[in-house]
Amino acid sequence: MAYQLQSIDVFVRETPPNRMNFSIGKSEPTGEKAATAKRRPRAILLVRVSIRSHDGKTATGLSGDRPSFGWLDKRQDIDPGEKLTMLLDLVEEARTIYLENGKSFESAFSLWSVASEIVAQFGRDNNYEDLMASYGSAIFERAVIDACCRIEGRSFFEMVHENRLGITPETVHPELEGFNLPLILPQKPNTKFYIRHTVGLSDPIDASEWPEESRVNDGEPETLKEYADRDGLRYFKIKISGEPDHDLQRLEKIWHEVLVHINSPVVTLDGNEAYTDIAKFAAFVKRFEQEVTGLFQHTRFIEQPFTRALTHDPETAATVAEISQRKPLEIDEADGATMAFKDAFAIGYSGTSHKNCKGVFKSLLNFGLCVHFATVSNRDAFLSGEDLSNMSIIPLHQDFVTLSVLGIDHCERNGHHYAYGMSHLFEVEKQALLKQNPDLYEERDGDVFLRIKNGKVETASLQTIGFGSGTEPDWSTMPTLAIWREDNKV
Repeated sequence: MAYQLQSIDVFVRETPPNRMNFSIGKSEPTGEKAATAKRRPRAILLVRVSIRSHDGKTATGLSGDRPSFGWLDKRQDIDPGEKLTMLLDLVEEARTIYLENGKSFESAFSLWSVASEIVAQFGRDNNYEDLMASYGSAIFERAVIDACCRIEGRSFFEMVHENRLGITPETVHPELEGFNLPLILPQKPNTKFYIRHTVGLSDPIDASEWPEESRVNDGEPETLKEYADRDGLRYFKIKISGEPDHDLQRLEKIWHEVLVHINSPVVTLDGNEAYTDIAKFAAFVKRFEQEVTGLFQHTRFIEQPFTRALTHDPETAATVAEISQRKPLEIDEADGATMAFKDAFAIGYSGTSHKNCKGVFKSLLNFGLCVHFATVSNRDAFLSGEDLSNMSIIPLHQDFVTLSVLGIDHCERNGHHYAYGMSHLFEVEKQALLKQNPDLYEERDGDVFLRIKNGKVETASLQTIGFGSGTEPDWSTMPTLAIWREDNKV
């Protein structure tokens, strides 16, 4: 079916302050967490597109993401304010690119194939990180997918399995010639997910680290132990700082004070590019195995320990292979370009993160690469579900729906520790969620929260026509990106 992209609007939803501070990645030389900046900006970008099919049908498609410029671009020589401006400039440029190339397109995949490469080239020509360029494309890619689903009257799962999105893996990765994604993907959508609870560098482990004068006292848990006890958590994602002595001491406390009391805990570590010395990290992993053996045995993989440049350095292959004998390594921030996972696997990495903000089609293609790598090599290859910044309505729902197709059953989720429920939504939106998604949300203490029971959430209500975006935002309450930028001098 042929389509025409008629319009693209970008809006900004402002969000309230965090209830708790959050810090990731590299710490001070002492191992103490670096001074924690508030997550900036306190906003979510929301996209609305309109498309028309060749037979006259029209549909609206939605998407959204937090503009996490500090994660997308960690270069120290660029001011944070400049990074935000760069990101918003890129989003506006990507909007123009999608409009120009969407005047006539055969499928959502064909439009993405052309537009994402033009956005990537714009990024390379204008001093952008590959990761930021992939973000700029992906936020429009998802809105187009949603609109195509609606015109076809099908869910995202159905669109993928009936190949109505036009995915041709071999046009991107020639080694996937002959791969039939609908046949190798899970044959029914997964709708139950273990929540992998993020443990930030500044998160208190138990009451001994969180005196009464520091408490928020809003009725929600504030320490890792309180969350584990209330929500029945089994899956955890622990941030490491790049300072081995400090990290090992903290990991030991997390293990002995919290996780040892949980039946079959599952753990991942996340370095957020904290290590610039690969030998230092190799020594850390060896000590981790020797000194915190219990936690080590329950750790599945270690995510993005090195900087992006170091990750893709072929000269690190021997050491990466040595480390991987102890624990598999996964890329995340280094997964900027479409070919990034393929290049990293050749060096010795086993996995890459799925994040909608990096691209839905990219993750589907990476799934195909995982199957291919497992066939032609003697190594495991995997995708994991990450992204702390997914917020309701649109970003969170769409990411769950993508995970349901990829067969991933546990995921880092939307930072429920750092925000108070759905306090960023308007009341009419909250009530719509409770009505349309009673399996995913619950009401308590005057707000709406994820319904986490025995460490899990259920999402069957998201398997409807469209790409998970059953409840539309209240557009009338939000400024356009252009107005928001003018008002905030960004």
